[in-house]
This record gives sequence, structure tokens and C-alpha cells, in this order.
Amino acid sequence: MNFLPASEISSKSWVGLLLVALIAPFAWAEPTLQELEDASRLASRATFGMSYEQIVEMAEQGLDEWLDEQLEMDCTYFVPIDEDVHEMHENGEYDELRELFDINEDDNIWFVDPFPIAWTNAVLYGEDQLCQRVAWALSQIFVVSTRGIEEVDKQWTTYYDNLLRGALGNFRDLLHDVTYSAQMGIMLSHVNNSRPRPDIKRFPDENYARELMQLFSLGLFELNPDGTPTLDESGNTTPSYDSEDIAELARVMTGFAFDGEYVSFGEGQGHQDSHLPMIIFNWHHDKGEKVLVGGTVIPAGQSGRDDIEQALDSIFEHPNTAPFIVRQLIQHLVTSNPTSDYVRRAAEAFADDGDGIRGNMKHVLRTILTDPEALEPSSPDTFGKLKDPIVRLVYLDRIFGLKLSEPDQPGWPRGLHSYHFENFFRIKQEPLNAPSVFNFYSPFYSPKGDLSDNELVAPAFQLFDMQTTVTSSNLIWEGLMFPGNHWTFQLWYDDENGDSHRAASYEPNYEDYLELADTPEDLVDRLDLVMCYGRMTATSRRLLEQRVGQIDHGDDDDDRRHRRIAYAAWYISNLPEFIVEN
Repeated sequence: MNFLPASEISSKSWVGLLLVALIAPFAWAEPTLQELEDASRLASRATFGMSYEQIVEMAEQGLDEWLDEQLEMDCTYFVPIDEDVHEMHENGEYDELRELFDINEDDNIWFVDPFPIAWTNAVLYGEDQLCQRVAWALSQIFVVSTRGIEEVDKQWTTYYDNLLRGALGNFRDLLHDVTYSAQMGIMLSHVNNSRPRPDIKRFPDENYARELMQLFSLGLFELNPDGTPTLDESGNTTPSYDSEDIAELARVMTGFAFDGEYVSFGEGQGHQDSHLPMIIFNWHHDKGEKVLVGGTVIPAGQSGRDDIEQALDSIFEHPNTAPFIVRQLIQHLVTSNPTSDYVRRAAEAFADDGDGIRGNMKHVLRTILTDPEALEPSSPDTFGKLKDPIVRLVYLDRIFGLKLSEPDQPGWPRGLHSYHFENFFRIKQEPLNAPSVFNFYSPFYSPKGDLSDNELVAPAFQLFDMQTTVTSSNLIWEGLMFPGNHWTFQLWYDDENGDSHRAASYEPNYEDYLELADTPEDLVDRLDLVMCYGRMTATSRRLLEQRVGQIDHGDDDDDRRHRRIAYAAWYISNLPEFIVEN
């Protein structure tokens, strides 16, 4: 572009330029279809779903600017919501529901559970979508499970807040918070883990020490900076640690106990406050010298806290940690089979954020979401990932939004309602309820057939069986087509005559789609954009448009439109273009 010298610009030109300068900030070009599709694709990776209006806003704002805003946004923490629920119990806000469902004052209200309420409201309504989506990913790496564990106030919301802080914080701090978490202490049995007493054949529990290395940092095998395994001269992988390394780290992880009003070592869960970070009893900590993986020496005579911090520093700095962790984050957010270059770039971002800081999660996430491989895959045929079953359900709720049904009926105080977690259990993915510390699925799972033959992994396919496929499809059909069966908690009660009524509950809000429903092509266009970022095949579109056009029954025009919208969304929710992200 050539610029004129200032001396050659006439006074009229100056006036014209001044007008342009004044008007330009107020001129707002509508986003192109490509910009909308790009925004929808980023939403599929960095959020639990976005409505059409939110996608338009993101495209208008610019993807980089939106990402900047998300990275600096405060997270919606769970403990304040938990405390609100307890306050509502104490001040009688749940009394109407107690009376309605004939629940004794001394008994818990079986459908009011602080953790599901907190998870539901943060994920559905929180503006901090990136923080929530990354915390969900971290909950499948740093796994604790509610299965078989006694319920104690705030224990689960407190643990999830650790993950929310870690999502946009520093990975080293996350290692600390998880290590000191009472829930992790229960899950991996390092709470009340005492120093060795060989004379009575008592040795430290090795559970947490092993999983800290295997699952939370190093992985099983030594890695190159790009995440590929290092090989010896015979072409074999090299273990990243051995049994001696586990035993030495287990000695570090001694002396942990529950905190609380009456603190003593050895107290079981329920006797102390298991929502508080654990504390260290130095008398029960092994004060001898330890030699950790990689040769780090922890000198004798240190306090338990100093030993633990030195061990966590060593693990944090280990060359395996960056590629091992970033690969899993890429798998959860972008693609199951990232190229080695993609992993290397993300690992470099983990190692140094440009200011000499290691483990800066904001920098890591920006790199992962804006990497050239994420924007223009070099191998499109092997790029992408299967949506988590739970994300499929939440995605639809965030696309449409939820509205209160039966507002004149008693219902959820302050609007703090809940997903029915039993529905998530049916699709094998209830938050914080994995069957083991190895999560709902393995990051290395490879289904037999073309994927395994080509040495590709598809982690979420470990949940993709006949049960979850049919159950997910049925849940979506019932929830979209028959709002009283939606997968959020639907409260039904019987009156004195035995007649059943629905209390105030939540259901999909189709209002923004009603006008589109009269024209099947427009309806499918909009749903294709928000659900598949424009990737529906011509065949799928043609078949769906025909079927939607055939739906001409209903109690009235709006009911007919509702049926069309629900059917179209259900149909697309079963397509590979929605289930598989790429």
C-alpha cells in the first residue's frame, strides 16, 4: 500500500479522513460465515457449548480477544455455592420442598446435594467457560472418586476448587494442592501414612507415590521433549521410575493427617474436617535421607513439609512432566492424536512462558488452543476426538439455554437447581465418580480395528459401547422432546388426591429458534453452525431437512415448532459431525 505525503493531502481530504476516523469505531461489520464457524469450533474445544448469540459475540470480539478475556476471568468456585446451599437449609428456604415431599426436618433432602448443584450452576451459567472446561479435564487426570467414600460437608466442592485454581494457575501449585488434599489422601491412602517401623514390619503406603509419578506427572516411560518415548539401543522403551523410586517417594509422603478442631494422627474420616488441606505430623514423618527419581537427594533431618516441597519441585522440574501433561490436555481439548511437533510446542510453553516461568497454565492453554496444528491440522484424517458423553448433554443445554417451567409451583430456592447425576452415571461419566484413579478411560486406549492397526488412540471410545450409545441417545430424545423428562432434576409430587404434578423445574428454551422452525433449511443451518461448526454432510442435511418438513403435527403452531427443533437437535446429536470434534 502507498501512502501520500501529508503535504499533498487537500483540506477536503483532511476533513474526509477525520470523518472516517470518527465513524470507523462505530462501524461494525457482521461476522462472515467462516468467522462464525471458527468461533463455533473454538467453543467446542474451550467451553461446554455456546448459544448462537454467544458465538456471534465471540466472532465479533475476535477469537484472540475472547481467549484473552477468558484467561483473565475469575473462575466460578464451588465452595461459595456449597455455602449458599447450607445457608438455605439453615434459614428454612428448603422447608417448602420438605413439606411437599414429606421429608422429616432431621433428614437430608435426597435431591439437594451441594456438589451437583455447584457443578450444574457453574458449568451451565458460569461465564468462565474455559476455566470450567479445563477443570473438567483436570478432574480426569487428578482423579478422586465419590464411590464408597463417606460424605462430609464441602469435601467435593473443596477438591474441585483446587482444580479450578489450577486450571488457570501454575501446575506446581496444583501438584501441591492435590498432594495435600484430604480427598486425595483418602483416595490414594497417604492420609495417616506413618514412617517405617521395620521392627514391626510396618512400611509406608506406596499408593500415592506411585500414582503421583505414573498418572500425575511422569508417566510410565521416559519421554523426549515431543512426547515420544525414548528408546535404548535395542529399540525398547525405558521406565521413567522403578520400585525403589516409588519406595523412596513413599517415605517422603509420610506424616499426613486430617486437620480439624481436635487434631491427632490416625483419626479416620468423619472425625476431622476432610475438606481442609491435610497437615503434617513430623513425629510420624520419615526424617531419613531419600534419593528420588532422577537422582534428587533429600537430606536427612528436614521437616515433613520441606521434604514434600522438595520432592514436588523435583517432579515438577522432571523433563517428562511437561510433555506428559500437555499431551493429555491436548487430548481432552483438541485431538486424541496430536503430532509430536504439537506436543513439543505445548511442552516448550509449559517449560517457559517467555518470562522464565515454568508451569504457567494460561500460557500452556493459549498455546494448545492457538497452535497451527489446532487451526490447520497437517493430518486431517487422524485429527479430532470423541466428545465426552457428559459434554454432549451439557452442550445442548448451553446451546438452547434453560427456562423455568411451572413457575407458580414450589421449586428450587434461588434458582440453584441441579443435574440429575444418576443420568450421568447411566452414561458412565458422573463428575468425580470414576470407577478408579485411572479415570473413566485411559489416554492410551485404542479400539481394535483401524485405529489400533494404525497405532492411533481414541480415549473416550472406551466409554462408547452399546449401553452408553443407546442411553445417551434416549436421554437426549426424552429431554429435548419431552421437557418433563429432561436430564436436569425434574421434581414431581403427588397431591392429596394422588394426582401427580411437576414442581418448578428447568427445561430447554427454544424461543430463539421458533421463527427458524417454519423453514427447515434455516433451522438446520443454524443448528449445523452451533453444534457442528458447519460440518454436516450434504446427505445428512438433505435427509434432516426433509424429515423436519414432514413434522406438521402438534397442539398448536408453537408445539409443532418445538417438535421440529427438538427432533432436529436430537438427529444432529447422533451424527459423527457432532459426536466427533475435528
